[in-house]
Amino acid sequence: MLVSPQAANVNQLQKFACLLVALLYAALLCSFPMEGVIDRANYLEMARVSPLIMARHLGQGLHSLLANEPVWLALNSVLGLLFDDTVVVRIIVFFSAFVVSYLLLLNNPKNFFWLMLVLVFPQVMKNFVIHIRQGLAIAVFLLGWFSAGNKKRLFFIGLSPFIHSSFFIIIAIMLGGWLLKKLRTAPDIKLLLYFCVSLSLALLVAQLAAIVGARQATTTAITAEAASGIGFIFWTMMLVLMLLQGRRFLHQYTVASGVLIFYLAAYFFTPIAGRVFESGVLLVLLALLATTGWRRIIMLTTILAFNAALMLVSYTQPLMGFAES
Repeated sequence: MLVSPQAANVNQLQKFACLLVALLYAALLCSFPMEGVIDRANYLEMARVSPLIMARHLGQGLHSLLANEPVWLALNSVLGLLFDDTVVVRIIVFFSAFVVSYLLLLNNPKNFFWLMLVLVFPQVMKNFVIHIRQGLAIAVFLLGWFSAGNKKRLFFIGLSPFIHSSFFIIIAIMLGGWLLKKLRTAPDIKLLLYFCVSLSLALLVAQLAAIVGARQATTTAITAEAASGIGFIFWTMMLVLMLLQGRRFLHQYTVASGVLIFYLAAYFFTPIAGRVFESGVLLVLLALLATTGWRRIIMLTTILAFNAALMLVSYTQPLMGFAES
């Protein structure tokens, strides 16, 4: 397992605690039933038909294959040859949940308690129970994010968009942040540029997907339906707290702020805003946990209250709110 330099200082007892929590967390999530869970039937089918889907995309050209998550399809194809479809799904869920929880806890020992709460937030758990492909991509991305070596870091991060295409945008945000740091752009100008580019990308994402033949071309069109606005208000508050933390903080957590700005800029224009944010929400939460003073108190109070309300609604429903309606 890859660990960051910070994790090297964690003592053996803490490592064991991280391992135990991660194993229990992964075992719980992979034990969900195969029937009655949202989108579970599609993932069971994916374990059987992935070779056919790969062949179809390849027949349309290499660009079509690369634009439609070939690593995800290849993994399902290989596992589908070795195991029953139900076992394939459980393996992927267990791996994703274990890697994400273990790496988060191991690399952030000071926030061990808070991260345990984060792991049971509905917005986090659903990436391992419902959005299984996205959960796997998050796990692979974090393998790179917490890697100490540049080659391993680039390999795993570069692999993630070929599992879930939302990481193409996450990587674009990372590259944009790197470029702005190199240019020593002022934080206020950096935020304005992030907002403008994010809004432009939100308006053009469906067209870009259609050009390369990605399946998202038919699912990311600009929506005319009114969004509730609750998520927009809540995460705007979180962005304000990050801004109030100061320039040094924004410089250190450029990617997290970029993910949050993209989400807010694209919130009312395309459904892909939510999917991209789900892929990067853990980076945002890690940044928020790094705030200090009264900002941290407000952040923890608000996030706990918001997610407690979601948990109260979700987890009193069948299958913890993940059952098909």
